[in-house]
Amino acid sequence: MNKIVRPQKHFALQKGWINDPNGLIWFKGQYHLYFQCNPYSNEWDKMHWGHAVSQDLIHWEECELALFPDQPYEDYQRGGCFSGSVVEHDGRIYAFYTAVTMRDGKIIPTVCMAYSEDGYTFAKPKENPIIAECPCESSDFRDPKVIFYKDRWQMVIGGSGGDAADLKSHGRIYLYHSIDLYHWAYDGILYEAQDGEGTMFECPDLFKIDERWVITASPMNRTDFRPTVYMTGVLNFKNCLFCREYLGTLDYGPYYYASQVYYDKYNRPISIAWLGGWEWMPWIHDHGPSEENGYRGIMSFPRLLSMGNDGRLQMIPYVEEETQPLSGKEIAGDLMPVGAEHTVWHLQGVLTRKKSTSEVSFVFSDEENHRIRITMDFLFGNLITDFSESDQWTRNGIRIYRADIENEEEIPFHVMRDGNVIEVYLFDGKCNVTTLFYPTDGKVQMTVLTKGAGVKIRYPE
Repeated sequence: MNKIVRPQKHFALQKGWINDPNGLIWFKGQYHLYFQCNPYSNEWDKMHWGHAVSQDLIHWEECELALFPDQPYEDYQRGGCFSGSVVEHDGRIYAFYTAVTMRDGKIIPTVCMAYSEDGYTFAKPKENPIIAECPCESSDFRDPKVIFYKDRWQMVIGGSGGDAADLKSHGRIYLYHSIDLYHWAYDGILYEAQDGEGTMFECPDLFKIDERWVITASPMNRTDFRPTVYMTGVLNFKNCLFCREYLGTLDYGPYYYASQVYYDKYNRPISIAWLGGWEWMPWIHDHGPSEENGYRGIMSFPRLLSMGNDGRLQMIPYVEEETQPLSGKEIAGDLMPVGAEHTVWHLQGVLTRKKSTSEVSFVFSDEENHRIRITMDFLFGNLITDFSESDQWTRNGIRIYRADIENEEEIPFHVMRDGNVIEVYLFDGKCNVTTLFYPTDGKVQMTVLTKGAGVKIRYPE
C-alpha cells in the first residue's frame, strides 16, 4: 500500500491543515515560524496563524496558536486570519495579515496588524484594519509582505485587476509605505501581469540581493504552470516603478508555493515555502493520503539564497555548519541505486558529463515501479519533469521548461528525501524540483540514467 511517512527535517503539524508560511524571524534567542493553518481538521477552512520555534531551522517545536479569528473584521467561516508577514521593531514582533469577513453577501478582505512582546501572545490594536479597502473593485487583495528600506516601511500586497477566477484578469502587486507601521499610504501598482502571467499574484515578496531587487509571487492560472516565479530588476519606491530584467522560477516542481524570504540570525536570506497546491492547479487531484495521519501540509526545507554571476537566483539546502543534520556519505558510495531502505537521506555531489551526453535523468521509484523522472535535456537546454507514472496522488503529465542548460558540463547537485518529500537542487540551486511522493511501503530508490555517453560523479571531501 502507498504509505505516509512523516517528515523528520521538514515541519508539519501533528494534526490539521497548514499552507502558506507567514513569517520566520530570529527573536529573543530562537526562530519563530508562523503559518496559515486550520488546527481543527485537515481541510482548508476558517484560518488561524500557527506557530513553531526552533534553534536551527530544522528541528521544530509546535506551539500554541498565534492568531485567532476573533474580531468582526475576520469573523467568517471561509475567512479568518489569512497570510501575511512579520517584522521586528523596538523589541516587538509585528504581524501583518489579511483579515477576511463577509458583509451583505460580499467577501471583504482588509489588512490588519497584531503585535507581540514575546513572539507567542499577540494583541490586535484598535486601529485595525490598517488598510480598509482594495485600490480597485476586487475581493482578491491579500498577503501583505513588509520590509524596511532606508527611512520607511514598505509593503507589497497581492491582487487582481478583476476576479482571480476570470482568465481575462491580470494579477497585480500593490505598493504601500509607512513611517510608524500603523498608518499606510498607497503608492500604486508596482507590477501588473502580462497576458498568461496569472490572474492573481498570491503571496508576493520583495527583497534585495547583490544590489538587485527581486520580486517573487505565486500566480494563479499562469499558462506555463509555474507555481512560484521570481523577477529581478531595478526598483524605484518613490515613483512606484519596477523595471524587470529577468524572469525565472524558484522551483520547477508542482509543490513549491507561497515562498517567502526571511533572514537567519547571521542576516542571510532564507526561503521557505508551502509544499502543496490548490484544486485550480492542473496537477492537484486531491491532497494525498496524509489525512489518514490527521495532518495535511508540509513546509519546505529552508533554502539559502544567493545570486549567480548570470543574474539568476540560486537556492541550496540550509545547513548550519555546527549542526550538520544530514549526510550523504552514510548511505551511499554510488548513485545507482540509492537509499531504498532510508526514509531520510541527503546526497551531495557533482556529475560531470561529456559533450555527447545529451540527457541526464534522476529517477525516483518504489517497489511497484511508480516513478518520477527529472531530466536535464542538454540538446535543447530544457528541464523535463515526468509525473505520468507516479503514484495516484501525484500523477500528472509531462512538463517541459526552458532552463538554458545546454552548455553546462558540470552538474553540482543536492538530493533530499524526507518522508514523502523529495527535493532536487541542480546547478548550485539554479534549477530545483520539489515534489511529494507516496511510495509503496514507504520505500524509495534513486537511479541516475544517461543518454549518449555516461557521467562521472565525485562527492565532496
